[in-house]
Amino acid sequence: MDQLVLQGYTIKVNGEKCKIYPMFSTPVSNTKNEITGLTKEEELGEKEKRIVISHGSIYEEYKAGYLNTSFENLHLSSLEPDRNVMIIRTMEFHDLSNCKSLLDMLKDVEFFFKYKHEFEIKLEEMLEWFLRIKLGISTRPVPPYSADNRKIDLLGLYMVVKRDGGYKNVTSNNIWAVVAKDMGYDYDDGELMRIIFVMYLDVLVYYYKFKSVQEKAIAKEATRNDEGPSTATQERCRSDGDAPVDEESTNKE
Repeated sequence: MDQLVLQGYTIKVNGEKCKIYPMFSTPVSNTKNEITGLTKEEELGEKEKRIVISHGSIYEEYKAGYLNTSFENLHLSSLEPDRNVMIIRTMEFHDLSNCKSLLDMLKDVEFFFKYKHEFEIKLEEMLEWFLRIKLGISTRPVPPYSADNRKIDLLGLYMVVKRDGGYKNVTSNNIWAVVAKDMGYDYDDGELMRIIFVMYLDVLVYYYKFKSVQEKAIAKEATRNDEGPSTATQERCRSDGDAPVDEESTNKE
């Protein structure tokens, strides 16, 4: 299914059967649920409302916390450059470690809000390198645009999906329509958001997680080496014929 999506198809699963459609042309069924009496769109609206209440809206926090106070919190004169802005702007992408460094910065939500515009530019630069150089894909425009010529905010999409538990969680809970609504689109654009995430961000997230696990494994191995041979290693040496050293008799001699 993922291979079909990457080639520009949409798959709609219904029980044990599935239908394949050209990209962005999946028919939308808005039938009523016999139990709840609500349409699919109304059910998604209720689910979205519960998510917003339980977790808070990332965009409301952005409006209230960032737009109103960003300049007050900078504490910079008009001639003094912000050091963090300089760090972000000078980032270059030559390998996956550079990509990981940028995505690590996005873990700090307050930091993300403060420098959102700078991160938007850098994420697009990173994806340009990742798709063109790392994966050798030259047919996907960065940034992508919807059918009505609206630029799709890849950084916003990454953060919203990350907030909702990642691609698998969003897909298994069938809340791509909610993601689309949070991005400022209609419920019907949920499939578009899913396809864009798969084509631009999913593989990058995989590499990022792999790199994170790899670094942890390397750090753990280095710590283990610093601690010296384990008890099991010492016992194995003794079983090979090396007798344990009797410190007391050695001191007597």
